[in-house]
Amino acid sequence: MLSSPSKVLTALAVGLFSLLLCSPALASNDSHANNKAQLRLSDAHGAHVAPGVLLNTQAKMRITGLINHVEVTQTFINRHPFAVNAQYVFPLPSESAVHAMVMTVGERKIVGKIAEKQAAERQYQAAKRAGKRAALVNQQRANMFTSRLANLGPGEQVRITLQYQEMVSLRDAQLSVRLPMTFTPRYHPRQYRLDGADKVATLSSPELEKTAGATAGATAGATASGAAELVSGWMSPRFVQQATGQQPLTNTQPKLQLQVDIDFGLALHSIRTPHYKADIRNPSFGRYQLLVSDESMNRDFVLRAKVEQSDKARAAFFRQTAQSGDYGLLMLLPPSDEFSAQQRLARELIFVIDSSGSMHGSSMQAAKQALFYALDNMNENDSFNIIDFDSTARLFRPSAVAANEFNRNEAERFVYNLDADGGTEIAGALHHALDAKQHPGYVRQVVFLTDGSVSNEQALFDLIQARLGDSRLFTVGIGSAPNSYFMRRAAQVGRGSYTFISDGSEVQAQMQALIARLANPALRDLHLAGARSGELDYWPKPLPDLYFGEPLMVAIKLDSQQQDIHINATSQHGPLRLSMPMHESARNYERSEAIARVWARQQIASLLLYNEQQSVREQVLELALKHQLLSPFTAFIAVDETPAKSPAMHDEQVPNPVAQGQRLMRFAQTDGQSLWHVLVGMVLMVIASAWLKVRGQHG
Repeated sequence: MLSSPSKVLTALAVGLFSLLLCSPALASNDSHANNKAQLRLSDAHGAHVAPGVLLNTQAKMRITGLINHVEVTQTFINRHPFAVNAQYVFPLPSESAVHAMVMTVGERKIVGKIAEKQAAERQYQAAKRAGKRAALVNQQRANMFTSRLANLGPGEQVRITLQYQEMVSLRDAQLSVRLPMTFTPRYHPRQYRLDGADKVATLSSPELEKTAGATAGATAGATASGAAELVSGWMSPRFVQQATGQQPLTNTQPKLQLQVDIDFGLALHSIRTPHYKADIRNPSFGRYQLLVSDESMNRDFVLRAKVEQSDKARAAFFRQTAQSGDYGLLMLLPPSDEFSAQQRLARELIFVIDSSGSMHGSSMQAAKQALFYALDNMNENDSFNIIDFDSTARLFRPSAVAANEFNRNEAERFVYNLDADGGTEIAGALHHALDAKQHPGYVRQVVFLTDGSVSNEQALFDLIQARLGDSRLFTVGIGSAPNSYFMRRAAQVGRGSYTFISDGSEVQAQMQALIARLANPALRDLHLAGARSGELDYWPKPLPDLYFGEPLMVAIKLDSQQQDIHINATSQHGPLRLSMPMHESARNYERSEAIARVWARQQIASLLLYNEQQSVREQVLELALKHQLLSPFTAFIAVDETPAKSPAMHDEQVPNPVAQGQRLMRFAQTDGQSLWHVLVGMVLMVIASAWLKVRGQHG
């Protein structure tokens, strides 16, 4: 028995301090350490400073035909009485071709220049030391970017404007675009390095002892094919979350103003922005304008609209002349009657559901709803299995079972009892789901429901490619801010398709469309050829399978005398050949860099997807510099050459809002590491208590 109440309190305090000391999530000084709507910041000397750099975001979208031109302006406002260096980590679509940057200081506009990344970094650091205002924009990952701003003076405003373009998504007669607003925190898995073609190796102990929870500024990019990441734990930008009952975060949370101009050329119906209120105007046929103003920016902006269908429209071809040559954009949408007449093959459906910590809340509920819907719509001739994973993978049954009523009911109970917790160890789940085999006589389809909150994308792409066999992988992105880069590219490598479900209200519509595609056979082994030049220079390459309702969009570099383009494929009935007579179908012939950028961006993405990064560095760098694109090897740099002043002594990172429906986790969910820290802390509490007890007995 302890000698006094004060000693009891002392023991508890010592143990609690030990617990805090042993838990990196709780001992941390960032916003993961508490749920208060504040951000603790330190200057270069370690002294605490209040958050003082505000960020407002304005965006303009201009949708013309199949291309979305976007301009994003970030306004940094320094409310400190001293100069600071600011950094902001922000998302853009994974398919975006970022091609221009301007820094505005007062009335001065400084046009950013694309440069090799190391050269741009040296130029930025020199300007920073000289006290000059400078901006540097880097691509951390395919959909994660960083703006750094040097020497933002007291009371100053500096604007950084980026321009990018992307392809408009057109599926099941529905147009959709998405502007990411924030992140789902990324997880560094323990296991995923390929060791041969059919297994995943475990990282060695020294590798696992590397620091967990690295920030986006650390070495967080995907490593080369076959190489192992050297960190384990959650990776994220700096986040800030509004606590229950608090006033809006007027001093720390970004604000959004968005304008969308649409000139699609066809009438649109049922224009929706599911998560933001929009003022929608229709000034003339085929032209629309949307205005959005919002204080939250805590979930992605999504625009969906139904396109007026035409029975005659089966393909479209857009041609443009750029400085570097002629380019074309091909859209092919096979009519439904070619698919419905084909015999339906028996299927084996493997459903993989992510129940890791990042799926907690609305994401997990939406994933369960999606899986319930898929189970209810299976045919008794089908077979299925379910794989649930977080830090480990668990199978519903050892192998696929018949989709009869009994098995479906048992599967629904299995799904109902799932709980979101733990790490995101996707490799183990993929290892179970993909068997590297051929399956004559039936179609094997893997449906993967996840928010994709991982950092080891490239290694997972390698794993999918090695174990795919003749299976097809269909990814379903769940949540308010999923990692669409991982889901889209995984589906491309898996020769399937990607579906995005932002919340429960979209589950039925999106899953219904996906189930319809899964029920119809695909056109496989697609490739393009030209009448004159034979094999064409087109991207993406290889082309993915083509499913009913999902158009094929390909960017092509053309010979100036290019004639007909031929599309070759394999259907259930055998070889299929379609022709695109350019003299009849080519239109929008104009001088523009838009399609050239799409072609270059797609080529860069394919080179990085199917090759070890350093082996294609020179090719990627040459393409990025030639077409003025941001890439893993290039950056945009802008320097204000006005007279130098005293360099800033304070560094500050602007926070990102936590995605709606998610939580800031008090314990880092790193496959048992947090539990280990808690246990160590509890042991130290017991030791402290026993020590005080012995001391009391001898005192």
